[in-house]
Amino acid sequence: MSARCPVCGEDLPAYRGGVDIYGPCDGCIDPHLSKFRPVKGVSGSVLRFCKCGRRHLDAVMAHVAGIMIREGCVPEDARLRDIGAPLITPALPLESAPFLPERSLVILSPHVDKGTAETIMEDVPEVKGVLRGDMRTVPGMMDSGTRPHVYELLAGCDMRCDIIETPSGALSIYRRQSRLHIEFSSGKNLKIQTAAREILSLRPENVLDATCGPGTLGIFSLMAGARNVVFNDIWREACEMTRLNLRVNGFHEGFRVYNRDIRELPDLIDERFDLCIVDPFPGVDPREFIDAAKRLAENTLLIR
Repeated sequence: MSARCPVCGEDLPAYRGGVDIYGPCDGCIDPHLSKFRPVKGVSGSVLRFCKCGRRHLDAVMAHVAGIMIREGCVPEDARLRDIGAPLITPALPLESAPFLPERSLVILSPHVDKGTAETIMEDVPEVKGVLRGDMRTVPGMMDSGTRPHVYELLAGCDMRCDIIETPSGALSIYRRQSRLHIEFSSGKNLKIQTAAREILSLRPENVLDATCGPGTLGIFSLMAGARNVVFNDIWREACEMTRLNLRVNGFHEGFRVYNRDIRELPDLIDERFDLCIVDPFPGVDPREFIDAAKRLAENTLLIR
C-alpha cells in the first residue's frame, strides 16, 4: 500500500526485505576520498557518473562541496566532513558506503543558503532535498512547555524513509527530516529490538504508543498482533507522519491517533491498556510520563 508525499506529491512505496539499490556495478569506482582533506583539489574525473547512473556517496558529497565552495558558503579549504550530513533514502543497514541513484540523498548543512541549495538541486541529480540546520539541534517538540524546533527546507523534498527489519517483517517509516529527528543508525536497531522482545513476550491486545513520533513502535505492535493501538504525540507533525506510515504499511483500522501531552491522557482516555510504550524526546525527564503511563496501563515500556 502506498501513500503520497505531502511535500512533493510522489508515491511513497512500502519497501520489503531484500532491497539492494546501493550496491556497485562492475564499472562503479570508489574514489577513496578522505573526509579530512580539502575538497578543492579533487580531480574532476572523480565526479563522473558510472554507466549505471550511480556515484559513490563521497563523490556526490565532493560535488556538493565544490558548489558550496564556489558559492562562498564554506571556505576554500573545506573538507568533506565540513559540508554537512548526508542522509540517504531509503535508509537501511549498509556494510559499506552506498553508490547513489537519483533523488536518494537529503543534505543537512548549517552553511548552505537558498540560492546554493537550488543550484545543488539543479546540478547534483542524486540530491532529493537540501536543509539548513545543525544536526546537534534535534528537530521536533520536547514537551508542552517548549517551542518546536525545525530545520529549514531550502529546496526539493525532505521526506525520507527508514527500512526497519523487525521479527514480524519489514517496516517502511517515513518522516519529514526537517521536522522529526533521525532515530536509527545504519547498524542494529536497538530500539525496535528492545520493544520487540517486550511486545512479543507480553502479546498485548491493547497498546498505547504514548509518545509515538512517526509511529514505529505502535505499528510494530499492530504487526505483532495487537487488536487496538492508540498513538499519541504532542507534536502535530509526528501525528501526521504516523497516519501516513499506517497507510504505507497497510493499516486502515484498529487504531486511533491523538495529538496531546501524554500527561493529559489519563483524564482524556477512559480505557485500560495492556502496555504503554514511552519513548521520550531526547533530553526529556520521563518521570512524569511514567506516572501517567502507570495510570493508563498494566505494563509500561520505557525506551531509553
